[in-house]
Amino acid sequence: MKVKLDVRSIQCMNLFERITHVKSKYCFDYDSTIIFIVPKFLMSRALGERARNIAKLEENLHRKVRIIANPTGIIDLERFVKAVIFPHEFKKIVVENNEIYIFSAPRTKAAIIGRNKTRLEGLSDILEKFFGIKKVIIK
Repeated sequence: MKVKLDVRSIQCMNLFERITHVKSKYCFDYDSTIIFIVPKFLMSRALGERARNIAKLEENLHRKVRIIANPTGIIDLERFVKAVIFPHEFKKIVVENNEIYIFSAPRTKAAIIGRNKTRLEGLSDILEKFFGIKKVIIK
């Protein structure tokens, strides 16, 4: 699970740490939302009382912010994907030979793929970085 960070990501992670007092493992963009990855046991501290930290981050970054628990392995894949593509839902996930099949309803299928496949490509990049999955197929 090697993830390269750019200057923008490092700046966002420093701001996150300054506001929440929790060190973020990774940070990435998905569908105009900045997603921070933190250890599972520090989730409540990162969110803050009544999610105040998220409100402060959104105010400073001028973008939507989401905080997700760090995946420990392929067993956390379904929970991780569900958190990344929230509020869109899917029925189930099947993993075969570095390929992931996401089964969803027709309405949510279009939302997960996005216009010009932007969300699908973003999800593919994220899953390749964190789990080594080469191909994402929405059914």
